[in-house]
Amino acid sequence: MNREQLINVGLEIEKLTELSEIVEKYAEWKEEILRYVSDNDLLLERCKMLMYVVNTPYEAKEDQMLKYRSCIKKAIRFLQEEKMDRRQEIDALETIISNFGLYLKNMFSATPENKATLKKEVLEQIVINNEYDVQHIMYAVIKALYPTARREVNQDIGYGTDRYDIIIEELNTVIEIKCTRKDHSENKLFRELGEDGYFYKCDRLILYVYDKQQKITDVDNFIKALERTKETAGKEVKVYVEQVRELI
Repeated sequence: MNREQLINVGLEIEKLTELSEIVEKYAEWKEEILRYVSDNDLLLERCKMLMYVVNTPYEAKEDQMLKYRSCIKKAIRFLQEEKMDRRQEIDALETIISNFGLYLKNMFSATPENKATLKKEVLEQIVINNEYDVQHIMYAVIKALYPTARREVNQDIGYGTDRYDIIIEELNTVIEIKCTRKDHSENKLFRELGEDGYFYKCDRLILYVYDKQQKITDVDNFIKALERTKETAGKEVKVYVEQVRELI
């Protein structure tokens, strides 16, 4: 279950009027929530404490129900706050991608300090020629912030399978990378990205274009035509274009 589904289940359990049913459903819901936060030890421990219910012998049924409802409310608030944590993580990811060109320039084009053993002439030998080169470098940067990120992952899209360049499952985010070629037309590139936006199954799709061949004539309108909201497309689609000038 994702965060929204867990919140909705909690709200439904809170409406139940039979104690035995609340106890049963609460236990199942608690396991789902613990599984949801299992990749973060701090959140996991916090969640365990929030959702622990102390049962006292001979306690009145009404008092037990109040305790469960109290824990349900606390767990729902926890999940709602977790949304803000996820938003911060997503913002951090998008900052990395929007500034990826700065990383390339400073890593491969800037002159190292005099005492560095890395030499500018060695770094300048690294040249991006295709999207696999971009993917390799971007994955290394993203992996440092999101250790669970994976690349070249096959997913069933309902009619065969497709391969995601980079996926961060904890954020339900896919990153698709394109690098323009000499035989790439702007229309062909637009159609390819549009198909990705339609078929890919995720909450958030980030399309990154390394426009090595300067194929995109109007970047602002190109981005505007491809970007979507979750309300209109079932997923948020964000587009970033790096038009190569003094990069690599």
